[in-house]
Amino acid sequence: MEFKKEDIENLTNLVGGVENIEKIYNCMTRLRFIVKNKELFKSDEIKKISFVQGVVLSSGEYQVIIGPSVAKLFKVFVIQNNIEIAKDLKDKEVIADLSTKKQRRSFLTFVSQIFSPLLIVLVTIGFWEMLRMPVFLASNSIKEAEWLQQWDDFNKTISRGLTYFVVIGVSWSTFKCMNANPIYGIVVGAALCNPFLTSLSDIQLEPGQTIINAMPGWKIFGDFYFPWKISFEGMVIPMVLVAYIGSLIQQGLQKAKFGNFRMLIEPTIVIVSTILIGIIFIAPIGLLFTSYLSIAFNYLMTHQITKYIFTPIIGALYSPMVIFGIHRTITPILMQDIVKNDGSLILGLLIFSNVSTAVATFAFGLKNKNCKKVRQVAYSNAVSGFVAGVTEPCIYSVGVKYVYPMVGAVIGTYFGCLLYTASGVWTTAAPFGILGIIGFVQKAPEGININTWAGGNFLWGFLSMILTISISFTSTLLLSKIKFFENRTKKILKNEYDFDWKEVGEKVLKLKLELKENINQLIDKTNRKTIKNSKKQNYVKISELNSETKNKIKILKGA
Repeated sequence: MEFKKEDIENLTNLVGGVENIEKIYNCMTRLRFIVKNKELFKSDEIKKISFVQGVVLSSGEYQVIIGPSVAKLFKVFVIQNNIEIAKDLKDKEVIADLSTKKQRRSFLTFVSQIFSPLLIVLVTIGFWEMLRMPVFLASNSIKEAEWLQQWDDFNKTISRGLTYFVVIGVSWSTFKCMNANPIYGIVVGAALCNPFLTSLSDIQLEPGQTIINAMPGWKIFGDFYFPWKISFEGMVIPMVLVAYIGSLIQQGLQKAKFGNFRMLIEPTIVIVSTILIGIIFIAPIGLLFTSYLSIAFNYLMTHQITKYIFTPIIGALYSPMVIFGIHRTITPILMQDIVKNDGSLILGLLIFSNVSTAVATFAFGLKNKNCKKVRQVAYSNAVSGFVAGVTEPCIYSVGVKYVYPMVGAVIGTYFGCLLYTASGVWTTAAPFGILGIIGFVQKAPEGININTWAGGNFLWGFLSMILTISISFTSTLLLSKIKFFENRTKKILKNEYDFDWKEVGEKVLKLKLELKENINQLIDKTNRKTIKNSKKQNYVKISELNSETKNKIKILKGA
């Protein structure tokens, strides 16, 4: 696309002139402005410019939606207006004003902004896990096939790499959202999930051993291990906290006068201190919490009375636990059960939670199907969660951002797990998605104190799955009608996608009514025609009208 001199002049005037621009930069599709006086920024007039697709005000900055050619527009804009590309916010009053705006953001909005640039990676993870599922199942079924074991191990390497990237990406994005140096975030994220540290999911517990006893560490302060070698792999929200602290450290150092040594001193202090805070404070607090939580889970889910009360609650809370990384407290218990008994009561809870989260995400996509970008993200992530049991993309792209799909999933999981526990269903080693129902085929082994209801293990396991799916789907749709969730969703769609659900719905309805009216007129004309060619021409016009209306509707929905 070519941008003429008069186009740039017009855009410059409508943003309030160069003197009104505090900062300008671009992302993949948007030209972003931070301005001094918002009253001088004429959003409605900017929307009328031929190459502008929309204008969004989000987190104190105006985002002018251009499309793939935004980089070219940015270059032309700064050259024509003699703006330095490297110009940054150095004025103390401006920085203070921006930081105030950031503090007003809710926690969920802040997390949503962190995960927005990582959505494509989350979708990739879900799709990859779904693709590798056949090899994973085959390698676990045919133990003697060495080549299958090697293939599965190779695929697992890719999966592990993608998991590492998400944690590193979260650290990078947090630094960026805090207007700090995102390169620091990459370094901190990589350091805190490097192979020299141990992931909670890699711990192998011996009988009677706690997670604290099994976790390796350094003997720096004597004969006891501290700090522990805890990897942040899979610990997303703790990583957000660490990166947030790191960005505050960098902002605090802006006031320090390092002179010519700033490039040497600042990165060293920010990176090293943030890593140390993560290893010495954040990770140990998380490990202690995880260890005692693991002990509590083990007791509550095996006691003859408490298991009927707490097992459904633990199953329902599994999805929210993923956000904070504490779902890994269950992994050692689960692996220990599978090794010992070739199955586990806990495994069923995880399967129901994963399927419920996927179904709630699908219901959300169905509810907001008029927005193509949202629909694509929701459907693709729902499929990977439903088939492969990989729910992180669903949770971070939909659940955390819009809230009510996660609440719907929690409700559905609770009732499914309640029936599962009460009816005495046992789950043998099985996939974590919908294919996990094959784990209900075999009954519990001898020595496991489970009383299964009449009808058998598979029947009640299958009915528990149906109950989970139906309640998750229904509750998500019902929750979407609550005013708070409805307004929140509309606000996010408007800010991130420049999509007004009500406005688009009204325009689509208007187009359909116009189409119906035009077709009726042509049909009347066709019925009155006696000449064969004239009738044929009218039928062609009807077909063209249908096609034209469909294209207009697709454009409105973001196609």
